[in-house]
Amino acid sequence: MANEPGITDAQLRRLQTLWGQYARHEMIKNSREERLHWASTNAQRAIFTFNELSLSEASKLINLLQSNLGLAETKPNIPRRRYRSRIKDRDLAHAAGTEGRRSSTKKRATMASAEDLQMIDNQLTAMHWTRSRLDAFLRSPSSPLGVRRSNPCIRTVGDVNRVLDGLRGIERKKTQGINGQN
Repeated sequence: MANEPGITDAQLRRLQTLWGQYARHEMIKNSREERLHWASTNAQRAIFTFNELSLSEASKLINLLQSNLGLAETKPNIPRRRYRSRIKDRDLAHAAGTEGRRSSTKKRATMASAEDLQMIDNQLTAMHWTRSRLDAFLRSPSSPLGVRRSNPCIRTVGDVNRVLDGLRGIERKKTQGINGQN
């Protein structure tokens, strides 16, 4: 355990907050002695301060408190994905963001690059979709590319934008549905 990294500041705050909630929930005294006794019992070693907990011990204790309180297991913060590097040319950047949108007044067709198609693959991975599921979605009546295509292909940046918006909308509704049921 000497080589394992110690508890992070975020874990320490989370652990102390959850302990306070747990103490109120179980109607036990919210004292330092009680907290350290509980931690020592569950970590299976003597704990004299939360700061000496290892990363994995802190994670284990946080998950234990959350399960006792009926909370879902915490997922680590994942930094927001950046799909593409910054486009230097202002007109190209504007076109990349507005092509294919209903509000776009310019009818411009820029061919999709490998980076653009990679954004769709990244979204599919995040949603746990296969390529065949995407193809079925693009052939469906609710396809963002329109029903007039029997063999839909993503050719332009506008097509990429429409497909990404559709996929993100599905993911957003799925997330809202999960959160709304609680």
